[in-house]
Amino acid sequence: MSATLVDLTNDLAKRHADLAYAHVRAWKDGAPSRRAVGSLPVFAPREVLWAAGALPVFVRGGGDQVEIIRGDAYYQSYICHLPRSTLELGLGGWLDVLDGMLFPNTCDVIRNLSGMWTTLFPGRLVRFLDPPQGIERRSAETWWRGELARLYSDVCALSGVKPDDDSLAKATSEYDAARRAARALRRARAEQPWRIPADEAYLVRRAGDSLPPLEYAALVERYLALAAARDV
Repeated sequence: MSATLVDLTNDLAKRHADLAYAHVRAWKDGAPSRRAVGSLPVFAPREVLWAAGALPVFVRGGGDQVEIIRGDAYYQSYICHLPRSTLELGLGGWLDVLDGMLFPNTCDVIRNLSGMWTTLFPGRLVRFLDPPQGIERRSAETWWRGELARLYSDVCALSGVKPDDDSLAKATSEYDAARRAARALRRARAEQPWRIPADEAYLVRRAGDSLPPLEYAALVERYLALAAARDV
């Protein structure tokens, strides 16, 4: 295995273990208008955030790296790990790099977490995302378009970026490239698992949680090229 591939996977492992998102902080430091908005990883309209000048960051809790103490002061200990450890990260300062948080509608616990976040972190953007569930398509589309437009406007106000349809189209195109890269990684893993171990594929996939979309697409391309040259 080439040293370059070792270096790449080691870097991804360090990034994965960094609960304070130092690479997100470094990206924000690149320009004064840059913002970062977190979301629980079920769903987020990442194109909308990216068009508004904010890096979308999927927050998946603290795993086994964080002992949940403060989180258990707000939730019963039998509640699932994700909201409790995410709250622990927020209260512990690990998520200070984020200028806002989105909470997609998955359960009552996550709905309550959005309310707690609003109370605990005043001044930050907090939004509970409730996608339409009606069977009448036209009204559902109209309502959801209004919700996304409101989110776009609010994030643009954070970053100082002017809302613009061309920016939305560009962001959508860039995330299309990121999705193609993710599919290419999955396809390569299925076709040649001996060249792409599950742990490496996982680290590459997780890197897409907090990278600009074209950077992620380039990362996948680089990894796949290095993995293809693996002598196994």
